[in-house]
Amino acid sequence: MDVKFLIQVNFYTLRTISMSHAWLKKYLKMKPEVTKIFEDLEDFKLFCADFGHPFNEGYLYNKHNQVWKDYQNIIKGHNVKNMWWIDAEKMRNA
Repeated sequence: MDVKFLIQVNFYTLRTISMSHAWLKKYLKMKPEVTKIFEDLEDFKLFCADFGHPFNEGYLYNKHNQVWKDYQNIIKGHNVKNMWWIDAEKMRNA
């Protein structure tokens, strides 16, 4: 095999790999709006786990859903019902 041919193939391969990595970095870069949605989703999931509400991604930004309303109230600093305590009371009384 010719050494010159090997050098050309390796250079082409390296160039292609570096171009694809640059394209992936640019393509997979998160826009601020998307980042905010994922951060809100993560915070909402933690709220649901802490306060015992059912977690559903469809509740995010749904103004008519009670779980989303409770999440908004906790952000505003208002008190909300802790469903873990309510369910524990129901189990004790059953």
